[in-house]
Formats: sequence, C-alpha cells, structure tokens
Amino acid sequence: MRGSRDQGRARQLVAAFGHNSSVVLNQVEVADKASELKAVKPLLDPLPLAGRVVTADALHTQIETARYLVEEKKAHYLYTVKDNQPTLKADIASLGMEASPP
Repeated sequence: MRGSRDQGRARQLVAAFGHNSSVVLNQVEVADKASELKAVKPLLDPLPLAGRVVTADALHTQIETARYLVEEKKAHYLYTVKDNQPTLKADIASLGMEASPP
C-alpha cells in the first residue's frame, strides 16, 4: 500500500494467503491492529474452508475465532500461543509434551 500515507492515514490490510498456492485468497482493510479480530469473518466468509487448516498469529488465538472456524466454516485451525493467553499456555505446558515435535 505504498503511498497510502500520503492520502492521510496509512491503510492496513489483513489477508488470507494460500500456503500451497502462494496466492492471496482474500483481503480486507482494517482500521487498526485492534480491529483485525473483527476482520476475521469478513475475510474468511467467502472462502471454502471445510476440511482446510487455517493458521493465524497469536492475536487471533481466541475462542470466538476457533468456534467460528470449526462450527461455521467446518475448518481446522493451528494457532500460535504466546503470553497473551497465559492460562492456555500453562494448560499446554502441563501436558508434558516436551518430547513431542512442535
């Protein structure tokens, strides 16, 4: 979005990217980093995701997003868990999977 700042506020996009195809499947504009969570449904609604694995950064490690993917889109998900989800991180650590591959 080079040059978008020249028009005022720099535009920010969130995109759905096909890992195998290396193609941007859809993208939507977001007002700021915080509104990325609200962009999940408009971004993914038009995509056929049943049976697919959706990956997302730690910001999207949210129960509501997981339910949307599993219940509405019939997809699977793989999330990054960081310190923004301390209880979940502790629950995972308690599984004792240190010897398991990441």
